[in-house]
Amino acid sequence: MNAPAPKITVAIPTCNGEAHLAEALAGVLAQRGATFDLLVCDDRSDDRTVELVRDLAGDRARIAVNPERLGLAGNWNRAVALSRTPWVAVFHQDDVMRPGDLAARLEAIERPGADALGLIAEPADVIDEQARPMPAAIVEPGGLAEEPAGRFVDFPPGAFAAQLEEANILRCSAVTTNKAAHEALGGFDPSYRYVVDWDFWLRAADRYGVTWIAQEPKVSIRWHAASETHRFKVGLDDLEETERLLASRSIRPGRRLARAYLNRAHDALRAGRVDLARTALSLAVRLDRRVLAAILADPRLAAQMATLAVAPGLARRWFAR
Repeated sequence: MNAPAPKITVAIPTCNGEAHLAEALAGVLAQRGATFDLLVCDDRSDDRTVELVRDLAGDRARIAVNPERLGLAGNWNRAVALSRTPWVAVFHQDDVMRPGDLAARLEAIERPGADALGLIAEPADVIDEQARPMPAAIVEPGGLAEEPAGRFVDFPPGAFAAQLEEANILRCSAVTTNKAAHEALGGFDPSYRYVVDWDFWLRAADRYGVTWIAQEPKVSIRWHAASETHRFKVGLDDLEETERLLASRSIRPGRRLARAYLNRAHDALRAGRVDLARTALSLAVRLDRRVLAAILADPRLAAQMATLAVAPGLARRWFAR
């Protein structure tokens, strides 16, 4: 008997991903109870990424090498466009898929009315470079604030967007996207880098329903210094993008973003980047003056920020590592 035609593609957009790609592929290839396509869309890697895929996945993976480097959003969009199924899981090259994940996604896809959804999402946890669990106090894993009762929770169009406007609670590798919705929305916006996924989730949740799979995390997000997220955090690009995204939705950035700017000021000062630290501190206060109370509540932080504001040279000598 012929296997049923797959309804889901695991699309892995790669670029110089050899460090953790073997683990990512192993988790996908070990999935049972779900028929799926595996697509690797490579953005002109100059390491052994493509060779590794051929060695480890063989003919189970379809490999597409971009004719030119497309960047983050461009590579994600091409991966979705090249998929041959109605649903696509854009799965990052650093992350790990646990047993039973694709079976749970397929169960959600096969529920009545799922064709009208834009996204199917699930919880994730976070691991470090050596695949050790990371505490939520250090890196937020995302997800709903309160795990709902029941196997599946359905949100009508617009309802899940309200959850997302406070923060990006979804992790890309733990989201399955309706390919038709991706096309109708114009895909991921390449004008963004850091918030490119958040922007798309918001637009999808505005127009389409979203189903949440309530389960223990079956996807592990890897947090490490070489990730795309970390690369953007050497300046203020990620925070400025967040502010731009919120402004596009007429949302006034508040305490959460102000604290993020304050944290960036602290990190920049410790790195000896005083000009960046002063700019971040100024933006934090501009966004929400209540951040001053948070500074004053911590004597060491208050000393650092006060010295930074009035005597940046001393701040560099006293507080930089």
